[in-house]
Amino acid sequence: MNAVTLRQLEYAVALADELHFGRAADRCNVSQPGLSTQLRALEDRLGVALFERSKRHVELTAAGRDVVARAREVLTDIQDLATVADAHAGDVVGSVDVAAIPTMAPYVFPSTVATLTKLWPQATLRLSEHRTNDMVAQIADGKLDIGLLALPVDTGGLVVHSLVEESFVLALPVDHPEAIDGPVDPKVLSDLPMLLLEDGHCLRQHALSACSLAGNVDATEVSSAGLSTLTQMVAAGIGVTLLPKSSLVVEARPGSGIATRTLADSKAGRTLALVWRPSDPRGALFAAAADRLRTAWAELVA
Repeated sequence: MNAVTLRQLEYAVALADELHFGRAADRCNVSQPGLSTQLRALEDRLGVALFERSKRHVELTAAGRDVVARAREVLTDIQDLATVADAHAGDVVGSVDVAAIPTMAPYVFPSTVATLTKLWPQATLRLSEHRTNDMVAQIADGKLDIGLLALPVDTGGLVVHSLVEESFVLALPVDHPEAIDGPVDPKVLSDLPMLLLEDGHCLRQHALSACSLAGNVDATEVSSAGLSTLTQMVAAGIGVTLLPKSSLVVEARPGSGIATRTLADSKAGRTLALVWRPSDPRGALFAAAADRLRTAWAELVA
């Protein structure tokens, strides 16, 4: 009886993700008939149907869900094997998938890449943006290696290295009556038209917490994947928003139409952190990188 192969497991995971034979075949760099043949062989070997097939759709069976979940674990373990020797050698080599949440990526990626490239000269960094929940899930599944995110959020069982504390500032149109020098009383927020990112962004929840402290939870949601749309609306006089300090060099640069004010006696803010999978054999190397990033990020939030 033929043994189950890693290639078959890769094909099963790809089809489970794509639910489309053509896309799964493209992802695996194989012909569609080749992928189908290998999956049929896998099902014959296991004695169960993993996928329901029709002309219109592909769906996982109950057995397929269990088998694919285990296949993901096996493939992750195999991937980790490939990095054990490098970790023992005290170096990070090959591809490293680095993800950041959208409200951090444009502002911390430049310094992060500069730091990690110097620290890991033999590594190839692959950058991407993901919302927090998606990032956490993909790191746990081995699809991503390390993540840059903001606390407090649920990070599941990931290793979390908190790096720097970042405060929020109030962003207003430059001609707004409150756009003056000096800290502003957080209670002022209750009288201002607050703009927030759409649900699903952790920054929205952090900002809502700050607004709640001021007695204001009446805010306008803006469907946006990042802060640029919010700041453009602020500059246009549509409302105000809270920005993390790391974003100011981009979003509140001279000529942006944005004025900023710190919040007096306020703890409104977030903690920037680095996370990774606890089973990753490069954990000690990631921890060392976290120490370097702490210095680089401190300048962004000063």
